[in-house]
Amino acid sequence: MKRIVVVAAAALVASAATGIVLAQETPKETPPQAPKRRERYGGTPDEIAPFRDVEPARWFFVERPEFRGPGREDPAPPALKGVAIGLITPISGPDAVVGRRIEAAVRMALERANAEGGFGDEKLPFTLALRDEGARWGQAGDAMVELVEDDGAWVVMGAYEDANSHVLTRVVLKLQVANVNTAGTDPTLTEHNITWVMRNRPDDRQTAIRLVRKIYAEDGRKRAVLFRANDRYGRTGVKEFNDSARRSGHPVPLETRYEANETDWAQRIERIKEAKPDAIVFWGRPGPSGEALRAVREAGIDVPCYGPDRLADPRFLAAAGKAAEGFVFTYPFDPAKCGEPYERFRKAYRERTGEEPYADAAYAYDGAATIVAAIRAAGLNRPRILDALLAKPELHGVTGTVAFDMVTGNNAGRMTIGRVANGRFVIGE
Repeated sequence: MKRIVVVAAAALVASAATGIVLAQETPKETPPQAPKRRERYGGTPDEIAPFRDVEPARWFFVERPEFRGPGREDPAPPALKGVAIGLITPISGPDAVVGRRIEAAVRMALERANAEGGFGDEKLPFTLALRDEGARWGQAGDAMVELVEDDGAWVVMGAYEDANSHVLTRVVLKLQVANVNTAGTDPTLTEHNITWVMRNRPDDRQTAIRLVRKIYAEDGRKRAVLFRANDRYGRTGVKEFNDSARRSGHPVPLETRYEANETDWAQRIERIKEAKPDAIVFWGRPGPSGEALRAVREAGIDVPCYGPDRLADPRFLAAAGKAAEGFVFTYPFDPAKCGEPYERFRKAYRERTGEEPYADAAYAYDGAATIVAAIRAAGLNRPRILDALLAKPELHGVTGTVAFDMVTGNNAGRMTIGRVANGRFVIGE
């Protein structure tokens, strides 16, 4: 972004009428001005913004990167039988239950689009091309290539695991196909300046901001410690919390980690006791985090406990049992404020699956609906579909209004708070 700085220091003034040059008083020194107020990256509030009292030499993330390559004039291919939407999600492994929720929601969105007439004058059906993101490093990238080259996907959704999502960002840059992420939470996912990637759910930056405000400003805690998974999700999530807590004047006194197959919690819990916390923040997958919370309670540690929205999952309640009572978590939207669209979606989803939709399903539904709308607006042309996806700073769906940070393609919406009461997740402040 270019800036033009004009410095004016007038000591002489020339009269055009007489040609006389008059000496003028040197103006008094102007006091330094406060740094120009800018929109904080990712909706970060002033009180925890880094270097908030200085004007940096250079601002980053001020303009959305554009795709300036060829392709917008390419015609749609002939003789198509359908319009394929790709989905990369967990079909196997520990997160397969999440993948099933996401797949069900995407199928619902495409079925609704087909009931409305599909695509174009030919009423082509929208179809789902599905791949398992898998656990093997690079498997998600292979799946992306297959979806685009073999199945002809016009847009690809996914992935869920943040490491896989990062792989996809590099692949879509080469394939030149839009990637709509509805489940990943790593804040750095959209910080590559790769214009083909967007995310329609709030990330862990938003989670950390809301948790820090809740724990310290609203609940008055002073010494919150971190008990997190020793994996990428735990590491990247608590980094944002650590930074935000420190900038708010409450540096975290202890961060201890657990493994996914942890069985002996004694040493880690002893460290927590020694830190004398007045709050504990858990960060990891639902099952292991629930087991960690249960172990903490069984050890007699009775302080308020908090965590991110991924813990609003039945696996957390099953693992924690009664220890989950009173647990406080963030949630990316408030269902009660989403009105009739969310209630219709929730009813249809429960009738289809017998389960509550949870955030991963709701955002998957909205993501698929956004893709359908973009394809209808742009036609079957990948660069123009990307343009349509990024054309609006706000989207309205079953999760409410998505207010995008259009520079990074992120949902920068404010998160809400939930808690466990009587063995159930209660969402809303």
